[in-house]
Amino acid sequence: MSVLPGGEAPHSFEFVAAPTDLAPYLNSLYIWRLGDEQLDDVLPAYSGQMVVFAKGVGRMQFDDEVAETSDAFFLAPLCQARNFSVNGPAVLFGASINFRGWAALSGLSVHDYHDCFLQPGTVLEDGTAQTLSGLAQRWSAGEVDDAALLDAMCDIIRRGLSRLPEQHLTVIDKTLEWLSSSFKPELDDLYASLPYSKRQAQRLVAQFFGQSPVRLVRRYRAVRAATLLSMPHCPN
Repeated sequence: MSVLPGGEAPHSFEFVAAPTDLAPYLNSLYIWRLGDEQLDDVLPAYSGQMVVFAKGVGRMQFDDEVAETSDAFFLAPLCQARNFSVNGPAVLFGASINFRGWAALSGLSVHDYHDCFLQPGTVLEDGTAQTLSGLAQRWSAGEVDDAALLDAMCDIIRRGLSRLPEQHLTVIDKTLEWLSSSFKPELDDLYASLPYSKRQAQRLVAQFFGQSPVRLVRRYRAVRAATLLSMPHCPN
């Protein structure tokens, strides 16, 4: 989190637990607020987000393109950290969607759709997309408060979820287990745990996570190493 010279954080997160029925698909819900400042920061590689930008304007750097936020959009899963800036005051409502949830809600391959903003209609059916797009205006008009807006986002997710094949769920869950099994997990251990050939497993991991198992484990190792090095009491 960026900190002002006086030590005061210019922005804040309020995290809200996902409803029980959506817990398998979401990391959490959240409300992000920024004061009158402009915030320039870096968003680390992470899973997809459904966002209602109720106040303010944000921009994110995607390779050679700078994309600007709209009232509602999806941030596709990020395969690398991205620079962003927000002009405050700003209020953002979000649903952090895990990899299982992204597959069930969007049906989009992360290999093809990553590191970009997606309009609601790319992910949702027309009626549901219009409902999402109208939430910011309803909040600004006082028709819904913070809690009601998050509830509406949850209803939209419920309506958009589809049932994933059990074998696809196995690929997602086993890959996550494999990534967390050690600092340097063995590729053969992943392939042995999946009900597919090596080539099929590589294709499906790229579909659900955006990268091959080799690149994926390197990314997770780098994130873990950076986390360890950032700890003030990390021994040499």
